[in-house]
Amino acid sequence: MIKLIAALYLLAVMPLSFASQHPLDGLSAEEYSKVQAILAGEGVLTEGTMFADVRLIEPKKSFVLGWEKGDAIPRSALAVIRQGVALSEVSIDLIAERIIANEEIEGEQSGVLFGEWMLAQTITKADKGWQKAIRKRGYRKINPDLFNCLPLSAGYFAEPEYEGKRLLRVQCFDLEGVGNNVYQRPIENLTAIVDLNEQKVIKIIDEGVVPTPEPSSDFDDESLKPFRPAMKPLIVSQPDGPSFTMQGSTVNWGAWQFHVRMDRRQGTTISLASFDDRSVLYQGNLSEMWVPYMDPAQGWFFKSYFDAGEYGFGMFATPLVAGVDCPDYATYIDQLVALDDGQPVTYENATCIFERPTLNPAWRHSEAGIGAYNGRPSRQLVVRMAAAIGNYDYLLDFIFMPTGAIRVDIASTGIDIVKGAKASSLSDPSAEEETRYGTLIAPNLVGVYHDHYFSFRFDLDVDGRQNDFVRDRIVPTRLNESHPRRSIWTVQPERVRHEGAAKLSIDMKKPEQWRIQHSSKTNKMGYNTGYVIAPSSNALPQQSDDDYPLRRAGFARHHLWITPHEASEQYSAGDYPNQSQGDGGLPSWSKNNRSIDGTDIVAWYTLGFHHITAAEDWPVLPSHPKSVTIRPFNFFDRSQVINLPPSSP
Repeated sequence: MIKLIAALYLLAVMPLSFASQHPLDGLSAEEYSKVQAILAGEGVLTEGTMFADVRLIEPKKSFVLGWEKGDAIPRSALAVIRQGVALSEVSIDLIAERIIANEEIEGEQSGVLFGEWMLAQTITKADKGWQKAIRKRGYRKINPDLFNCLPLSAGYFAEPEYEGKRLLRVQCFDLEGVGNNVYQRPIENLTAIVDLNEQKVIKIIDEGVVPTPEPSSDFDDESLKPFRPAMKPLIVSQPDGPSFTMQGSTVNWGAWQFHVRMDRRQGTTISLASFDDRSVLYQGNLSEMWVPYMDPAQGWFFKSYFDAGEYGFGMFATPLVAGVDCPDYATYIDQLVALDDGQPVTYENATCIFERPTLNPAWRHSEAGIGAYNGRPSRQLVVRMAAAIGNYDYLLDFIFMPTGAIRVDIASTGIDIVKGAKASSLSDPSAEEETRYGTLIAPNLVGVYHDHYFSFRFDLDVDGRQNDFVRDRIVPTRLNESHPRRSIWTVQPERVRHEGAAKLSIDMKKPEQWRIQHSSKTNKMGYNTGYVIAPSSNALPQQSDDDYPLRRAGFARHHLWITPHEASEQYSAGDYPNQSQGDGGLPSWSKNNRSIDGTDIVAWYTLGFHHITAAEDWPVLPSHPKSVTIRPFNFFDRSQVINLPPSSP
């Protein structure tokens, strides 16, 4: 290790070529190495150092907005490091080659590291208490390779015995005969609680033996054959290449220009999105995910995962497959992500960018009286990634439209996590009790009810940074009794001036439109230029306010929050949600009731749905998309699709 540190120190004093062409480019391989070299040279890097994160420290927003190509680019990185039980944030100036801050973070837990996942599995399988419980279930010889053990984030429930410990709850699956579907044979009612600091199992929870289900279905086993007849080819191609161009990480497509990168925690990050050189979105990304399950059993009650903050949405990005995940003609981008040792690895084909025809007109009008038809085809530009976090896969799309709108789609697919049951059908005596909190989706397998909540951070700069937030209330109006109509509705705009009044939820009985507008810029009719946050279907948590998982995911209590821009406020559940008590993030920040009037503001939108499981979820879950759209509202003087070319899409 001493030789390694010495080598890294020599590397620190050697000049390095920086691949960054833009202030918001992700760290290059050379920069990741330089982080380690500087830490080693300053004596911070030791043999036990582990990296929970290494990421770009973005320059101040004012600098980025004023930067022009050719200007010098400041480069700094934040290393979130763990040394034993100590957690620190170290800020490094990569140009000056020095540490500029080293702050110990007390009372917080970093997200789970890859090495800890592996360690928790090894500890569990070697534990005599776990082995005894396994033998009780009929396993005479314990071959560790026959068990898929999942270390799961433990949550927080104010249990004194676990205070101050770094925990994972480990549950296992029998791998015999399962093929690629490794979740179909759960060893139910058995949980090992591992303290990673002490590196041992501190508790075995055994609620009684449930027979391990027999293998039911792989993804392409003989029971599925013959497959359905193949369909005739459906080909979309771009023989002349794409209509978008890329300069480094900056994409130009039609009137759109934006910057794209991937981060370990939030995955795809879109920055500096502008339309016809007018600013729309300074930055947009997934801020947090929350997936709480609805079974109170000891092996299930704690399952309330924060898939971004506890695991890392970008960390679990998977290669995109041409012809399935993305079109054959898509452009694929590799991404760098740092692992536990701080060194980057290349995630191949982690992002794809492609155009697609919508196969719907961008607009049309047919006038029978004069025999006239006018219309234009439409297309979209899609930036896509996929993350496989345990049993679930998520596809995240940022979709740019010629109308000036941006739609964000997130689709859930993969495999339902299942609970072992005695019942094979609803006619079995145990079925009523075993399906109280889920659906029998296959013989001896219950898909437990659960929710998905996706919190997005949209730093909207509509025509600049001086923005307001407006609620356009749709108000029923009673007409005079002498009028042939009895009632209509009208719109009452309300300019919200403080963040405390900008915590809002969709109410179908009191509909309203949510709008970000520039404080002074107008279109030619005199309306303030703006963008609307347009929801699709959504949901709200049904748990009580004192439920610990909801306390930790307070952002999900409302669909929309508006806050003033603050560079340190990035994650809606706080910087460190793992085992948190729920005292960080949006609910904490908004207590200050800061002004959001005529200033730089950020919109936080939570997209959720209740997953009531069904037989069609097994053995694979059909892709289930949800979306939110940011669309122009009086931003332009006229429709932006009127001048689309009358050619093929």
